[in-house]
Amino acid sequence: MTADSRVRIIALLARQQPKAIFGIQESEWVDFKTVGPNGPYDLSTDKGKFELAKDVAAFANTGGGLIVCGFRAKRRPTDLHEAAQKETPFAKRLVNTDTYKDVITEYVRPLISVDFHWFEDPSDPDLGYFVIEVQALPESDRWALVVKTLSEDGKLAKGGVAIPRRHSDKTPYLTPDEVYQLVNAGLRGEPKMDVDLSVVTGAVPDVEVTDAVVERLLANRRRKLLASLPRREAEASPRERRASLAMSDGEKQLSREIQRLRDLNDLMPNMMSRDRRTPQQYRAEVDAYLEACGRQLPSMLRRMWAQQSAPLVLRLTNRSDVMVHQVEVIATVGPEYTAVLWSRPSGTATTPAKLPWPEPPAAYGSKSLLASWGAHSSVPALSSSFGVAVPGHRAPAHPRIRQLEDRLVIRFPPVDLRAHAQLPLDPVLLYRNGASTEESVAVRWTATCTNLKGRQEDVVHVPVEPLSVTLPPDADIP
Repeated sequence: MTADSRVRIIALLARQQPKAIFGIQESEWVDFKTVGPNGPYDLSTDKGKFELAKDVAAFANTGGGLIVCGFRAKRRPTDLHEAAQKETPFAKRLVNTDTYKDVITEYVRPLISVDFHWFEDPSDPDLGYFVIEVQALPESDRWALVVKTLSEDGKLAKGGVAIPRRHSDKTPYLTPDEVYQLVNAGLRGEPKMDVDLSVVTGAVPDVEVTDAVVERLLANRRRKLLASLPRREAEASPRERRASLAMSDGEKQLSREIQRLRDLNDLMPNMMSRDRRTPQQYRAEVDAYLEACGRQLPSMLRRMWAQQSAPLVLRLTNRSDVMVHQVEVIATVGPEYTAVLWSRPSGTATTPAKLPWPEPPAAYGSKSLLASWGAHSSVPALSSSFGVAVPGHRAPAHPRIRQLEDRLVIRFPPVDLRAHAQLPLDPVLLYRNGASTEESVAVRWTATCTNLKGRQEDVVHVPVEPLSVTLPPDADIP
């Protein structure tokens, strides 16, 4: 998750909405703790001191996170991890932040940036919730160590170190082999990857789509589709009777037979060209089509208007003295964002005529007997172009985008970067689905390379650009 997720939990507690946290699962960035009679951590015991130092060091080694005290977490059968299910507020006197700072300072190396927050419970101001916010250690300062280990009898033992890290909702330790590799690499002076990610150009469009715009576009679309219905013709005027001319019975019968043959001759082409659907059936098809369009139209408009903005271009900088090979950058944001590969616009302004509407029902009059025989059709033939695979040709690499349930992941193609060089990554279009008041979005990124060990993590802040979908007075739909 992004740093925005941690901010959301703190914001909910600040607004005295603890129940809104129910359902948030424990992960690599949050851990929920119930409170015993001596507080979240019993610092009168060696075990309590070790647990506090271990949890703080684990979050610092992973990317930062929150230890939220005052909630009971439980794993439901349908969940993979435990989730907050009940609030358990407690008295503020059970936590002494000075004591917490002293324990962290004594047992964790190097010094870690930790913030403490207290939030009152809405039902009882004498009770509340305690949050320990741990900042991530820079890649160059990792790893955080707990300088004492816990023996089998629950006592702190001197001479040992533990290197915890947060993995999903668990806190494992680095294995002896991993610790050996770290020590051995340090003794050999092995260089470390040191890259940075920054914004070159672009922003995150925050496109607002009002109901009035959607209703207007649907109304125009309906008018165009129903235009294929035949207009009601005026009733034919009665035939003029020749009052001055008297006809015999035989002549009258012959006249009626000739008129019947004329009517049949006029009726046959009309029957052959008449649509096999009734106007009511065609209207029902149009209504169902527009209902489906109404569900898709807001996302279509957001994407089209967002494409008029400059794409987001991130710059990768190698701050080390060695060349890094195949640096792969993975960026993640919250699920409320969408990303697509950016293509250069045609240069024309965004208009409703360019909306990628779904295929509409066949126009009225196109499903006739003559049309089925190929004699007439009001629907143009569809043409498609297919790419031909060329042997030995390899398509260019592009960022891979995955929209997961809880986050959006953008994986950029690996690149080589010389020492102290800079390189812009492939442009992408990143936009938000829905209105927001934020001025920037925190994009968490990780980087790895093939010639140096380790992984680098950080956050880059991208500005937000508010946009609104507006239509000109003469906007029409083709």
